[in-house]
Amino acid sequence: MVGPAIGATRRRPLRRTPGRPRIRAVLTAALVGAVVLTGCADAGADRSAAPSEVTELQEPVPLEQLVPTPDGGAAARADAAGDGPDDRAAGEADQPAAAPPEPPPPPASRALVEAEATSLLAGLLERRDGEQVAVLVVDEHGRELIAHDADVPVLPASTLKIVTAAAALVTFGPEARFTTRVETTAPVDPDGVVRGDLVLIGTGDPVLATPEYGRWIYPARPRTPFEQLAEQLAAHGVRRVEGDVVGVVERFDGPSTATGWPDRYFNDFDARFADGLAVDAGVRTIVTYPEPDPDDEDAEADDAAEDAEADDTAEDDEADDDPEPTGPPTVRIEHTRSPAEHAVAEFIRLLDDHDVEVTGEGRVGDPPAATVGRLATVASPPLQEILTFAVQRSDNQVTDAVFRAVGRQRTGIGSFASGERALLQVLEGLGITTEGLVFADGSGLSRDDRATARMLVDLDRAMHASRHAPEWTSLMAVMGESGTLRSRLTNTVATGRFVGKTGTLRDVSALSGVVLGDDGRRYHLAVIANANGQARWLSRTFVDELVVLLSADVRGCDILTASSGDGALGRPPVAVRC
Repeated sequence: MVGPAIGATRRRPLRRTPGRPRIRAVLTAALVGAVVLTGCADAGADRSAAPSEVTELQEPVPLEQLVPTPDGGAAARADAAGDGPDDRAAGEADQPAAAPPEPPPPPASRALVEAEATSLLAGLLERRDGEQVAVLVVDEHGRELIAHDADVPVLPASTLKIVTAAAALVTFGPEARFTTRVETTAPVDPDGVVRGDLVLIGTGDPVLATPEYGRWIYPARPRTPFEQLAEQLAAHGVRRVEGDVVGVVERFDGPSTATGWPDRYFNDFDARFADGLAVDAGVRTIVTYPEPDPDDEDAEADDAAEDAEADDTAEDDEADDDPEPTGPPTVRIEHTRSPAEHAVAEFIRLLDDHDVEVTGEGRVGDPPAATVGRLATVASPPLQEILTFAVQRSDNQVTDAVFRAVGRQRTGIGSFASGERALLQVLEGLGITTEGLVFADGSGLSRDDRATARMLVDLDRAMHASRHAPEWTSLMAVMGESGTLRSRLTNTVATGRFVGKTGTLRDVSALSGVVLGDDGRRYHLAVIANANGQARWLSRTFVDELVVLLSADVRGCDILTASSGDGALGRPPVAVRC
């Protein structure tokens, strides 16, 4: 027989408390996607500690306590300069920054590199058919090598994710962790009964997930083990909850979707409905096991033996009604328009799996009474790990959730609108021009997003000059080695030299990052092409040849011009000899 659909069947209907804003529906019908898996490995060991035996659990420092600077002004500027709030006396006024030293003259190779880069750009612009291309390359001292429409706002696609990542690092720090809590409105009596409600409190954790999601859907994704909340309640002796399970979203509000998201983004699960309490990346995981093969004689014999044993022991009422799975399951996911309600339903299921009975309902809203204590807490992996995955794998749901969490920290309410205000605030604190920028989301999916090549380059330079420089570099995909750049320019002079972020939509091809030399030399670059068809692929050719050129220069290779044959840009491709 077919096993239960995980997350699809609820013990009791969930009801949303009147007064909480309803989540605006974007889809006109349920969008269901199927993922058939035939045997994934387990996601790995859990990251949080086993439940404590004491009543009060020790928990990591919440995000709210790490950076008490909602204005993002002096503290953000100090972050960029490498001086944190603890490095100077309280109340001490900001001192004018010392004038930077005069940079050394460019290396002798600069003239040739600039000429070659200019020729590459000219070839691209000649063939772009009127499509918008924004380009900027500067060296480690900010001296421009080439530029074209660097200050024109364009669609950035996923290069916007590095703006969200930078704002999160500056706001929270790399070691910050999201926490999800379970509190109670009544104490646990000696019989293990809670004669009140359980309150499940979300603070925006983007990687809270069930074991099923971690095992069957995305084993490589960082995971906050949702089941540990149920494990901790069981370890504390809770056996029955006579009230409801109430999902509470702390200081998140507003629409669950960003402006500028076409409905088609939901078809491929590129976009998800957002909330401050969400599990399994905002989707419902449905697992079904294959039915036993009626022709399998061994299975029939096993069934007969089990029936005989059950009769002999007179324990038919305790026998397992479902046969053991005969093979790997079929797994599919579907959207959930109310992520908080889905999280509550999954928590009730996990409690049942740990022999904790809930006699009330599951719902989302304010609890009817004040809480009297905390029964369980689970913490996410460090923010650095979450951001590294999100940037290298270009995860939309994680970056949109982090975007809203940064907005919550800096403005008091987490939403898509406050996320935009927070990112602009961080950029201004780093001394970066924000004119014309639009951040409708944190992932770069929105058709309303706008960024400039200069902003991306200036941000990369600022982060490389900040105390977060090592963490910043480690977030990025590495050319020819990791993330979305793993298969690009492999076995070339650029392999391992460029670290950065790609951006791809049907009409956007973008790349932002830095070419690193062994002696401290760097080229920061951003190329954003808003182009369709052949023009989009020409821009990628331009970027690849540009990165090879710059990588050859910082490595000290000879730069040659091919003797014959025009390339895609109407000129011989870059050739190097190392």
